[in-house]
Amino acid sequence: MSKPRLNIRQTEQSDLLWTWEHDGSNDTLVVCFSGIGKNTDPEPVLNFASSATQGGRNSVLYIADPQRTWLNAEGLVEAIVGQALRKAKEVGATRIVTLGHSMGGFSALVIAGMLDAEVAIAFSPQLSIDPAVVPSENRWTEHRSKITDINISNAADYMNESCAYYVFFGTHQREQPQRRHLPQGDNVKLFMIPGINHNSPQRIRKAGILGSVIGLAAQKRTHRLRLEMQAAFGEQSQIAPEEMPVAVRPFLKRTVS
Repeated sequence: MSKPRLNIRQTEQSDLLWTWEHDGSNDTLVVCFSGIGKNTDPEPVLNFASSATQGGRNSVLYIADPQRTWLNAEGLVEAIVGQALRKAKEVGATRIVTLGHSMGGFSALVIAGMLDAEVAIAFSPQLSIDPAVVPSENRWTEHRSKITDINISNAADYMNESCAYYVFFGTHQREQPQRRHLPQGDNVKLFMIPGINHNSPQRIRKAGILGSVIGLAAQKRTHRLRLEMQAAFGEQSQIAPEEMPVAVRPFLKRTVS
């Protein structure tokens, strides 16, 4: 039997912001952020279209930044927060989850605190695109070079103890400039995937567990999630000493079981 088609409708398409919306049946709103996309994508794409809804149950506000600014376009953060709060009220959501990959993962980490989100899920996120913070990062230069003012320098500055963070990184060396800036804390759950570069959600989807991974993280079922990941990818690697965060942030203390 085929799955019912999801009702996802585009609700805004401006130079500043693109949005799509889906109305679910439960009390959860997922604010889902698009990544940069491929170099061949002239326009932003809608990411995690199906998995974010968890079978249509979650309401979802899909967000795309058409200028690829990592939240640095003037007025973009305010517009996103306003749209998310409006949508939460509209659907009667009592809990908010943020979700994204790459640039979308960066946005999920940053915006979560501004929305009092219960959970943030970030796949291969940038923690920063600021040359002063990540001088060895040489990716995404086409888009980074167009940002005149970097107002949000480090996503870690916006992470707090009231949110549970689920972060997925590949062990590839190219991810190290970003991994090393992820703060530690009982409420930061890091999953390292051996042999993976920046394509963590694609590889998790290929393993057939992307929807399950997102659902378990959203419900903070950490133990079950680790079992799923270990079954698919083997024992998860730990951060090597040389990759420990440059500034461990002691305020991240909330335990997530």
